[in-house]
Amino acid sequence: MDNIFNESERELIEAARMILSDGVTRLKGRENLFPTNRTKKRADRKEAREAREALTDKLVADYGSLRHEIAVAVLIDAQGRLITIEQFPQGKATQCEVSPRILAGWLVEHGASAVLLAHNHPSGDNTPSEQDVKMTAMLGGWLQVMDVALIDHLVLCGEGATSILGDWL
Repeated sequence: MDNIFNESERELIEAARMILSDGVTRLKGRENLFPTNRTKKRADRKEAREAREALTDKLVADYGSLRHEIAVAVLIDAQGRLITIEQFPQGKATQCEVSPRILAGWLVEHGASAVLLAHNHPSGDNTPSEQDVKMTAMLGGWLQVMDVALIDHLVLCGEGATSILGDWL
């Protein structure tokens, strides 16, 4: 990123990341990021939508414009609150690996009940590939066996995000 932006642009990007990071920190204390049986009231749905938008904005800002693929797992507790965002090992220019073994370790370590997966496309096109869709289906079945909900899988680029399952955005 340092090579394509001038100093002023890098400062603006860093300031935006700090603001978004603060917002995500505040989201950790909120409920209803992920719908639960208690999410019935209209105000709760509005808060959940706003929290999801803030988290999506954070993911796009942090990973959308990278020149290599990177995948992350957003871990969520049983009350629908954000636990943490874990980053898989750095991928290549056109490919990243989402290891079920690494993901399982994070799920157990943090006691997560749900996960939102996301990865970027350095090409700038956030259209899910056939491989993205297949991997999402495979991981969805695997997570179901672990009694962990796969909320969605987002494909990120600098312009925004696309939902593979259609459950998040």
